[in-house]
Amino acid sequence: MAEKKHRLRQQDWINAGFRALVRKGPEGLRVEPVARELGSTKGSFYWHFRNLSELRHAMLVYWQDAATHAIIGRLEALPRGLPRLEALVHAVNMPHDAQGGAGAETAIRAWGRTFAPAGEAVGKVDAARLAFLEECLADMDIDAPELPALFYAAHLGLVQLSTTSDVKPAEVLMRLVEILRKQAAR
Repeated sequence: MAEKKHRLRQQDWINAGFRALVRKGPEGLRVEPVARELGSTKGSFYWHFRNLSELRHAMLVYWQDAATHAIIGRLEALPRGLPRLEALVHAVNMPHDAQGGAGAETAIRAWGRTFAPAGEAVGKVDAARLAFLEECLADMDIDAPELPALFYAAHLGLVQLSTTSDVKPAEVLMRLVEILRKQAAR
């Protein structure tokens, strides 16, 4: 008896789109190669999306939600200040292999330099993430206006480094959180 092939979902195509973006950049976001990677046909793609623009849009919406809004939403249930900041470090550094792993963030940011909708999504994500960091640090009574941007830049740089080295972003950022905790205790 032949094994029944599982039906692809829209999320399968979105995940494959991210993996293509990580491997080949924006040029990799084409229907045929993505379908081939999924062992599927272009017809399956067009069942879920009218065109490639819809896939690109769905990828950006998913990224904004999964990489920012969903994380912040979960963390808002925690006590304010240090507990949220510590949880944030661990939440944002979990690899998501289905979407290309740590390289996805870097790939989306590179895509944002040449594709206006991706650039707009990156801007919205950066603003939401920075606002949340500002809130966490303010709740810790740390008065350093440049600190949220420095913390965020460290996170982005560490994620970039983790794609080519053994650096563990969460470990390094937790050292930074420890320094901030001591600063807040003064």
